[in-house]
Amino acid sequence: MKKILTAIAVIALFFVGFGFIFGTHDAAKEDTKKTAEVKKTAAVNDSEKVKTIDVPTLFLHGYSGTKNSMGHMMDRLASNGDATRSLVVSVTPEGAVNVSGDWDKFAKNPLIQVLFEDNKSSLTNQTVWLQNVMLKLKSEYHIPSVNVVGHSMGGVDWTGYLEEVGNKPDFPTVKKFVAIGSPFNGLEIGKDGKTAYDLTETGPATQTERFANFMTNKKVIPTTLEVLNIAGDVEDGTKSDTSVSLASALSGKFIFDQVASYKELTFTGKQAQHSKLHENKDVDAAVNDFLWPSS
Repeated sequence: MKKILTAIAVIALFFVGFGFIFGTHDAAKEDTKKTAEVKKTAAVNDSEKVKTIDVPTLFLHGYSGTKNSMGHMMDRLASNGDATRSLVVSVTPEGAVNVSGDWDKFAKNPLIQVLFEDNKSSLTNQTVWLQNVMLKLKSEYHIPSVNVVGHSMGGVDWTGYLEEVGNKPDFPTVKKFVAIGSPFNGLEIGKDGKTAYDLTETGPATQTERFANFMTNKKVIPTTLEVLNIAGDVEDGTKSDTSVSLASALSGKFIFDQVASYKELTFTGKQAQHSKLHENKDVDAAVNDFLWPSS
């Protein structure tokens, strides 16, 4: 009887020990699985934290413009969280480029303001000044590509720049271009909405010297460019924003007919007046959607 009890005790101990071994093994296996899952989650979180580099956007004022001309639009775009105020680039009448502000290449959609100290200079001078600006951004700030926005003469300046530089590697690549109320074909406005410069299916009925030059040199403009052309009509019968006719602004379609995409928008009413276009929140929204469609 004693032997039987001893045998039973040994067998019981065997099963207890066996169960302990396998239980410990399963627990260790479960701990290993949980550790692997934690590491995997950490890796995913780390990958989500990888910083991206967005394309900066340069804003240029028009004839006799100041820091306020495009500054308020830039402030509004930054205030909604879709962009970040960055550098301010000033150009002297001699073409020297001075930069202020902090550059963070990881900032969300950086906004760079360009100011001409001589804000009434010629297209020729301002085209050269833009080249100086872009060379500095590429060589000193290592900015490979940009978007550009210009109001009025600013849009004309950017067009002159694009036709001068094209795809030259020393300059940042221009990805997107927004023209706001830009007089591509002069400043004539008719009281009845009609001028000698009205558009036909093949182009303006009459071309200014500037427009003719743009047409001659448009082949230099990068074909990868995306363009948004914004015009204004205050609806007072002149078919204009009081400074630039619809015909002149929208003649841009013939200059940019070879680019990757071209879109034009016409805003109407009192807020479509020339100087109010860059203060118009509907224009803000259009610019925002064009530059950063995924924001």
